[in-house]
Amino acid sequence: MGQKQVLLIEDDRVFQSVVEQFLIQQNYAVHCVEYGEQALSLCQQSAPDIVLCDLMLPDINGLKVIERLLSIAPHLPVIVISASADMADVREAVRLGAWDYLVKPIDSLTTITQAIEHCLQRHRLEETYVSDIWELDSHINQLYKDAQIVERLASNLLPQQALEVGGYHIENQVADSAESNIWIDYRPLTAGRILVVMATAHSQTEQNLIPLLVLKTLIDPLIRQHLAGSDDTVLDPRDLVQHINFELCHSRVRTAFDGVFAILDTQQHTFRWTQVGDRIRMQPQAKPDLALGIWRHASFHSYIHSDVKRVHCQLPEAILSIERQAFSSSSSSSSN
Repeated sequence: MGQKQVLLIEDDRVFQSVVEQFLIQQNYAVHCVEYGEQALSLCQQSAPDIVLCDLMLPDINGLKVIERLLSIAPHLPVIVISASADMADVREAVRLGAWDYLVKPIDSLTTITQAIEHCLQRHRLEETYVSDIWELDSHINQLYKDAQIVERLASNLLPQQALEVGGYHIENQVADSAESNIWIDYRPLTAGRILVVMATAHSQTEQNLIPLLVLKTLIDPLIRQHLAGSDDTVLDPRDLVQHINFELCHSRVRTAFDGVFAILDTQQHTFRWTQVGDRIRMQPQAKPDLALGIWRHASFHSYIHSDVKRVHCQLPEAILSIERQAFSSSSSSSSN
């Protein structure tokens, strides 16, 4: 197999030289440019196997470069290497089609080669199964022509009624005008604990229903394993999100997800959660982590709210609320 061709778009000459020499040592053929227009011109002549692109370039914004690159070669793997950890930049890069996002400073240059190999492997898989993908696309397009099927699948992503457990009332409200782009779930587990999920997908297509169904199918087996007593990953929102992110980043689902993944303990009156992406407004508040499915090296955090009485998660077209019911009867009996 011949050398893989890497195009490095980077105007920091020191960093450019370091990365170039390292990749050459790893048996890649590397071509370096400092300007976005240079990169676009080169790709019009002959597309490389993979592109590493900075966002801050002297002539054009890196996001614009990615957009134009992928209009020339839609399936070209592009990895962003940028000093910006701003979630808006990350989100936009992925929306435009970037395959991975590495934040400078990079602790180890092997992180770059790992990202390259991961993207090239995904690219090989997509090429190998391109006929299957076309067949799947055909099925999906056919599915979206049947409004009844879409409606039925979408309804499976929303609870049909409120849940009362251990003195807590959980319910959701979704606007009639809402698109099929929301998954809400509250599932009783063991020992008075409840898994609470609110998630939404954002991709370049209007077909967000399928990615949400994929997300649900990643969690359902973990719930079954927990109930069977064989695996408790689902009980730790951070571990759960790490697991889902790993699976999504190694799949062919090219969609990012915002969401809240939580465990309500109705006996200890605690609410432990991890929030990914910034689309869902939440009370209590926490700093959201990176959306799921964007960056396989992403790290996530877990938050806990004690003596929980009320939790509120909101999208523009949906609300998920948790209320601890007043125990007036017990209070009144104990006071007499």
